[in-house]
Amino acid sequence: MKEYFVYWVKHEIYFRYFYKSDILYRFFLSSQVEDTVYVQEQLDYITYDFSPGASIQQALYQDDSVHIETDQHYLRVVCDSLTTAEETVFSELRHFDSSFFIIEPAANNCGWIAPIIKNDLQSRVHLLYSSF
Repeated sequence: MKEYFVYWVKHEIYFRYFYKSDILYRFFLSSQVEDTVYVQEQLDYITYDFSPGASIQQALYQDDSVHIETDQHYLRVVCDSLTTAEETVFSELRHFDSSFFIIEPAANNCGWIAPIIKNDLQSRVHLLYSSF
């Protein structure tokens, strides 16, 4: 069985750390082992909560081949393959938001659910125009 942890990263952190995924990967792995107040505050600062009954959880499809557990800071997805996870969970999350960070601890694998769209980055750049 494959096990994935999905973190919903706040947009500011998403844009700042998109190309530094190894830093987030190491932090999220260590946060699962180290449960201190300091680590919890950091998780609160960089992630959105998966509150019980939230609309995102209601949108996720579960069947016999997919099991989803909810924690305050992450979703734990257990399924038989990456294809199953993609078809049932990840595709729905991609439609909801693009700032989900997924780790697969058993394979030392991580990544974002969707790439940064170049136009979105360009829209964040403030331009000054002159009337001269």
